[in-house]
Amino acid sequence: MEKLKAVLKTLLFPACLAGVFLVLALTPCAGPIPLALAAGGENLGYVSRVQGSAFARQDGELRPLALNEQVKREDTLLTAPGSRLELTLLDETRLTLAADTEFVLGRYDLGRQSGPGAVLLKLTKGAFRLATGELSALRGGPFEVLTPLGTIGIRGTEFWGGYLGTDEINVLLIAGKGVYIKNDGGKTEILRPGEGVTLRSRAEPPPAPSMWSPDKKARALKTVAFD
Repeated sequence: MEKLKAVLKTLLFPACLAGVFLVLALTPCAGPIPLALAAGGENLGYVSRVQGSAFARQDGELRPLALNEQVKREDTLLTAPGSRLELTLLDETRLTLAADTEFVLGRYDLGRQSGPGAVLLKLTKGAFRLATGELSALRGGPFEVLTPLGTIGIRGTEFWGGYLGTDEINVLLIAGKGVYIKNDGGKTEILRPGEGVTLRSRAEPPPAPSMWSPDKKARALKTVAFD
């Protein structure tokens, strides 16, 4: 019975989201409302896959994340050693977190009634893989991930980012239009799948992208692979 409930919940999620869009379209409003807020409870998506233990922290409260559990705006996501966590967000963006990762869902404004939307996420430690969904919902607003050494900007793509056994932040373009990386020292872009950059400090300009070796690419992708 519990398995049946989980399957039904997964199947009904898109229908529920469509209902939210319909209500928003038919309800007059005094000003712009972020979709995430209008969805009720600031829910941004749900857990589509989990291995091991994962948690969400907000306002000092720690809650475990199980399959189909909802995640919220300003949640700090935490994965335990040996664990993996995959989220499906409102626009079908797929976010996968590696083991021992801390990641913040800071801002996820899609489909504002007026003005651009914007997404602002934050990696504190660990690694992640992100495949963007329907970026047209942003209406031109930026989609960025903050890291301790720089900001990653997304233009409709799939990429990997994070730490790879050192204090350096690495970014690998897997597919899509590309990403930009900027910090206090400057800015660079990755436009070719298979290329990546390594950030060594916030003040040092991001280097030009280079093709990663099969070994380095495999090590990065293994951090977010499920058993």
